[in-house]
Amino acid sequence: MRLLQHDDLRSLSHPKACDTAGMSVRAPAEADVVGDLDTLLHRYGLRADRVRRMPRADCEIWRISAGGQDLQWRIYAPDRHDIGAIHTELDWLQAAADDGLHVPRPQVDRDGLRLQRWQPAGQTGARHAVLLSWLPGRLLDRGLTAARLQQVGRLIGRLHRVAMHLHEAGLVRTQREAVTLDLKRWAAGTRPGSERLAVGHRQVLQAAAHRLLPLLEAPAPRCFIHGDLHPWNLLFQGREAGAIDFTDCGWGDPAMDLASTLQYLKLPLAGNHDHRAVYPALRDALFDGLAQERPLPAGLPQRVDLLITARLFLTLEWMLDDWPDLNHRAWGPGFLRGQEQALREGPQG
Repeated sequence: MRLLQHDDLRSLSHPKACDTAGMSVRAPAEADVVGDLDTLLHRYGLRADRVRRMPRADCEIWRISAGGQDLQWRIYAPDRHDIGAIHTELDWLQAAADDGLHVPRPQVDRDGLRLQRWQPAGQTGARHAVLLSWLPGRLLDRGLTAARLQQVGRLIGRLHRVAMHLHEAGLVRTQREAVTLDLKRWAAGTRPGSERLAVGHRQVLQAAAHRLLPLLEAPAPRCFIHGDLHPWNLLFQGREAGAIDFTDCGWGDPAMDLASTLQYLKLPLAGNHDHRAVYPALRDALFDGLAQERPLPAGLPQRVDLLITARLFLTLEWMLDDWPDLNHRAWGPGFLRGQEQALREGPQG
């Protein structure tokens, strides 16, 4: 399969040089505000056959069947105004799809625009939105085998390689961080929302953050990463692994993408299947797949283990910041117990 070359990636920013879904892509520009799906789809020469809203995640998503195509209309959160980061995400998706990776492909309208402004009647302020292909495939939990994890390792390696070429072509137009660890405030005992936790749990979190901070200060490579490649953002079709939900992508440690895949396999705390008996084989297969795409840096397994521990804080922060209460999902109380137990054991450097 042909690896995209530097000139191919530069063509993404020029009006006539790139073909996405059969249409040329124009340099980033502001689209007129649209507020209904019929008008929106008319811009793409389509009419909807079926529309259904998908369960809410960080973005509002509508699945659309139109003209024999399976599509998704993805509406960014109201606070997403970082246009450079959004265009970089779309460039990455387009380049990865052009390189044959199993990811959603951005669609362009008749004016060559990918990014739209969405403001239905009654909504205050326009939000950014994009029409993407719907990615076919299966989410796997119990079915995550060593062979599947090897596919994921190759996917991660190829995604990072495409991102590297985007950066070399000057198409990473953001300084956004994919993941922001709040360990300093956890270590100081000042992290907002922590007052909702039991005193003993807060003490464990504080001590674990103190141990993690110096271990994570060691110099680490940086590249443009997905940031949240957990099993619910991985789709498998045939012998191929794919990825969805690139909205958190940004700069970070490439080991974070491996850690996000392995977190719930090493620590099954989200109501998912318990893979611990075969975890070493799954972890090794993930690294083997990555090694097929690029040499593994020294100390990578140890770095990934540290980031798996750090991600326990990220999951808790999501629960504290976004859940109305810590029993909002059935696995919430079990996560709190399991996280406290895992952190008592302490990160291994």
